Amino acid sequence: MRGTSCHHGFEEMAPLSSSVFLFFEMLLAVSASYSVSGLYGGVSYQPVEHHALRGQSFRDISGISAVQCSARCLSHHGCFSFNYDHINRVCQMNNVTRQQKCDYFQRMQSFTYYDATAKPRNCQNNTVSSNGESSTLSSTSVCCLVGRLGVEDGSIPDESLSASSNWFPEPGVGQQFSTPAGGRLNKIPTQEDIIGAWHPNVSDANQWIQVDLVNPTFVTGVLTQGRSDYPQWVTKYKVQYQPPSQESFADVQDHLGHTKEFIGNTNKLEIVDRRFFEPVLAIKLRIVPVEWNSNNIALRFELIGCE
Repeated sequence: MRGTSCHHGFEEMAPLSSSVFLFFEMLLAVSASYSVSGLYGGVSYQPVEHHALRGQSFRDISGISAVQCSARCLSHHGCFSFNYDHINRVCQMNNVTRQQKCDYFQRMQSFTYYDATAKPRNCQNNTVSSNGESSTLSSTSVCCLVGRLGVEDGSIPDESLSASSNWFPEPGVGQQFSTPAGGRLNKIPTQEDIIGAWHPNVSDANQWIQVDLVNPTFVTGVLTQGRSDYPQWVTKYKVQYQPPSQESFADVQDHLGHTKEFIGNTNKLEIVDRRFFEPVLAIKLRIVPVEWNSNNIALRFELIGCE
């Protein structure tokens, strides 16, 4: 039945306990304590249960949670509200709000309508070059103050860094060894037996170094660097990320929806800045070397994203 007025009173709004509906759904989905307003810098959603804004969706996405739907809406400059079908797990991103299209705001039993009380400020437009390709972080980017996320300065602790393997010599050989913490951008080893980069035990396409971000974080790019004490570096790599409430990793993609292979370094010291076509919401992020300049992989890095 179609709503009769734009001025739906509190009796049609979700009760106060339901105003944190999305918060509790997030808790159930990802086993992490964070709220929508805390995650998105002051942006909160007001749910209206058993309602939807009909016919105003510019994009429907199946098989994602309401949490993921909110992230998609926030990261798109044209999304101002969304409907979520709880039975079929369908996210409907709307280009208007119920205040603008009152006549289309209707009661629908299996839906909840979410209206953002504020939109995040857009990241600055930054044109960057990646393998000769120009890309722009435009208003489709979310939040925020874009900056380094803390791999370099230690804000991300050592225990949040892990790797597929680390170079370690056989007992008694006395050679240098590697740790994931050695992969921090601009890291210079303080001991002679520590390699000046992350260096896996085997150099093949199955190796990776990973950051556990703990809380869902928008990541927009990667800074890479070679080994500080030897001419070794990664020339091409992929980036994978684990979204909230999912166990599997997904590849960062290009503008065509294909797995993006980023061009890396050409020497050991220069910092190379590569930005994603779209930000990704991640709780973990991996860098996967694809090609390297010598027989051995060596990498130092930092993540760029929303602080």
